[in-house]
Parts: sequence; structure tokens; C-alpha cells
Amino acid sequence: MRTIGSRRIETPNFIASYRIRDYPRAGLRCHPWRMTDTQVLLLNAFDLLANRRTKRFTDEVRQLSGKLHQYVEFDGPIVLDSGAFNFLQHKEISISPLEVLNVGIELGADVSVVLDHPFPPGMALPEIAARWSNTKRNTRMMVNALASLDGSGPEGFQLMPVLHGHDAEALKRALNDVVSILHREPALIGIGSLAPLAQKGSKRTIVDVISTTRRLLPNAHIHCFSMGSALLMLFAFYCGADTVDSQTWIMSAAFKQVQLPGYYLTRLSQSEAEKDANAYQERLQGFARHLLRLVQEEGFAVRDWDKDTPLPVNDMQDALGYLGYLEDRDGINHVHRRACHNLYAFNFEANRVRHEMRAGALEGFIQARMSGSKVYRRVFEYAVAQQGRG
Repeated sequence: MRTIGSRRIETPNFIASYRIRDYPRAGLRCHPWRMTDTQVLLLNAFDLLANRRTKRFTDEVRQLSGKLHQYVEFDGPIVLDSGAFNFLQHKEISISPLEVLNVGIELGADVSVVLDHPFPPGMALPEIAARWSNTKRNTRMMVNALASLDGSGPEGFQLMPVLHGHDAEALKRALNDVVSILHREPALIGIGSLAPLAQKGSKRTIVDVISTTRRLLPNAHIHCFSMGSALLMLFAFYCGADTVDSQTWIMSAAFKQVQLPGYYLTRLSQSEAEKDANAYQERLQGFARHLLRLVQEEGFAVRDWDKDTPLPVNDMQDALGYLGYLEDRDGINHVHRRACHNLYAFNFEANRVRHEMRAGALEGFIQARMSGSKVYRRVFEYAVAQQGRG
């Protein structure tokens, strides 16, 4: 168990990253939190402060007595990310750390993430040093500003500092800087600059970074930003992360993709069928078989995501019928159905990890999940070896 703000959650756990007004602007037909077993949300301060498409809604949030929680219809913990990923490709940051802190406090977030300045792999050392200097400065400003409230801030409100570094020495230096600012080891810490590593295929480096951070902070709540797939999430949990977040559940749905625990993303589109009808049917059959196995052996359960009612999957016909339900038909975009399915799959997998950890069987469980991917299987073998060396 971990505390986020003043709220307790089971860990490891998945945090659903969400952009305000994706319901209804991105095709969602309702906020899907309850029917997908979502326990924590991650919203974005950049969207509230500077995103021209969404900042106009900030005043609407201010008018509500329940602020962000009421606006997104969620009664669990809300983490407010700084939006730093928007500045990955920029030398300057266009929002201020105090703006990020103040909007988090004003709108009732449980945790505000420090305004960090991430960097991609392979960046020149002087630029990395400049970006970490920005992160240190912003951390100090936000910590001091919160301390100046002298206990008059929201009850349980927390700041989440962020570490950056793609090797052990860089992480140690970053942690030393954070400790010097806080005057103690952080109880809650985020790991940034991981998403660019995943995009570059540097999954072993992700393993190293998370494992090193856990060794440096054996008792802290460690959060990993932007773990894009359910398989990457498993690496993070195995290496010591308590929570991860991702927006893939809705972004992939917009591209007609659905996922299952232990299975690759599958695109549901008639254009795929037109390219190669036999190959498309084989993919659907494989997905349906895996879905049926999950339902029968692990308790995976799907719903009519429009009506929030159970959908039975008792045989292959039912499983294939469910895939048809997720696919766009007659000109109707069913991104809502796919997004709800994907979000439920992430939350289901996090719950399975907690179950397997309690049973002392996590390693075998993850090995089974990786069996369909040679690349992921080899990375997990590396992660197991690294844990043994730790």
C-alpha cells in the first residue's frame, strides 16, 4: 500500500493519464473510471495553463466546489503532471514552476509533479546538464513555495520530485541534488525521460534506470512516467516501480488498436482486411483465442462499454463477436469502446501483478506474459539477471 496525498492505494498500480475534455472531445461517451476499475488519474498542468485547446476549460474547473475531482467525475487520487514532456524538444520551458504548483493546489490535486526538463537519449552532455539545472531550480522553487505556506496548504498535498539519468552515476548525482533540496530522502519520487528510451528501443536501459532507483531508494514510492504498453508496465513493476502511467489506452484506441494482457496490439480495421483478408482473419482468431483463455483462466471480463453491462464470452463465437463490437461499423467510430477495453486491460494486469506478488510467483507470471515476444522475453531475462546482481 502507498499513500497518494491523503489517500491509500494498493501497489503496484496503474495510473490512467487523461487530458481534460477527452470526454467528449476525443470520442469518449462518458468518463470510464468506475467501469474500468481505475484507481488513480494523472492530469496535466500544461493542459490547464498553456494548451490552447484545453486551457479555456480551466475557468470551468475553478467554478466547481470539487474542482478537478468533480470536473472529471473521479473520487480517487489525482496526480497533476507538470506537462514537461511538451518541452522535450525545446531548450526553454514556457510555463513557470510556481504556476504549476499553484494550479495544483487551487484545483485540488492530491500530488503535483515538479516542473522538470526531460531529455532524449544521446543528447550532448552540456545540454543534459543545462536541462538538469532547470529541473533543480524548479524543484527548489516549488519546495520552498510549498514550505512557505507553513502547513496552511491542502491536507495531504504532496510534491513529486523527478529524477533524470540514463546511467547509475547520473541517477546518483540527481538524487543527491534532490536530497540536498528536500533535506531528506524523498518519500515519493518520479523517474522521467523514460518514454524517449522506450521509443528508441532502449528497453534494457529502462530496466537499469528503474532497478538503480529502487536500490538507491529502497523505501520510497517510485513512479515511472509514460510506460506505453502493458508489457513495459510489467518490466517497471518487476524492477521496483510502485506506479506507472500511460495515455496509450485512449491514444491507441483512436488508431483502432486494442490490447490484451500478454498479447500484442491488434488493429481492428476493414482496411487491414482489404490488404490481406486471410492474414486479418488470422489476427482476429489469435486475439479471440487469447481473450477466451483470459476469461476462462484468469477472470478477465468484458462489458458493453456503452451501457456498462456485462458481455458474456463463453466460446470463440462470443469472443469474435466482441471484436466485431469493438470495430468501427457503418461509419460509426467506436473509439470509446476500444478505449474502455484498453483501460480495463491495463488495470486488470496491474491487479494480476499484485496477486502474483502476494503469491510469490511474479517472475513466472511475467515470463508467461512475455512468451509471445522474443524481444521482450530477452529483455526480461536481462532484468532477472540484473535483480540477481543487485
